[in-house]
Amino acid sequence: MTNASCAHVTNHGDAPFFIFCDHATNAIPPEFHGLGLPDDILQTHIAYDIGAGALTDGLADRLSGVCLLSTFSRLLADPNRDCDRPDFIPAVSDQIPIPGNARLSPERRQERMDRFYGPYHERLAEALDTSQGAHTNPFVVSVHSFSPRLMGEMDDRPWHVGLLWREDEKSARALMAWLGDNTDYCVGDNQPYDARIYNYTVDRHVGPRGLAHLTLEVRQDLLSKSNEIDKMADNLARAIEAIAADPAR
Repeated sequence: MTNASCAHVTNHGDAPFFIFCDHATNAIPPEFHGLGLPDDILQTHIAYDIGAGALTDGLADRLSGVCLLSTFSRLLADPNRDCDRPDFIPAVSDQIPIPGNARLSPERRQERMDRFYGPYHERLAEALDTSQGAHTNPFVVSVHSFSPRLMGEMDDRPWHVGLLWREDEKSARALMAWLGDNTDYCVGDNQPYDARIYNYTVDRHVGPRGLAHLTLEVRQDLLSKSNEIDKMADNLARAIEAIAADPAR
């Protein structure tokens, strides 16, 4: 598999925005037999970030920027994890066993890295290089979505949108403030995940370049229908455009 086949890049215009999604699809090649999981489980959040791919494309379209989407399920190899982490190829996800990932040999693990993980990161790096060639300081947005409730939790997560940040606190706080002033969203500050733990792709590719960036988490029940995705894309695109243009940020 070439790096081009691990990620799909779409250019929506020539504005200095680069929007990408690590977990855009639940696609698993036929030879993996769905990793032993039934189709209904592969439609859930353990296989991909529901609605995040469409939201990423919608943001890039509204911002006239570049969109990069992964083309394989996170269950095969998670692009947003260091390959040394045990959940890089998870044997269990949200308490659901993944038969095709159980007791994976070092050789099979390396095959997943060579076929999916490595080429994805190569493609992302190439696309960022191209974006920086066209724009000295493109504004980068990483898009994820999260389940309203994990297995075993009693209460729904309250946040509609979360901002995960570690290095670019200014951009994150500017977006939190904009959403607080202009929407009724409950906005999480490093919620529902902490960027110091779960922000590998940004830490690997974006932080070292010194680029302004955001990591978005959007609750999946707000992305279940096309009109809901459009509404979220409209609101977030306005917010991102506003803070990217603010010299005080």
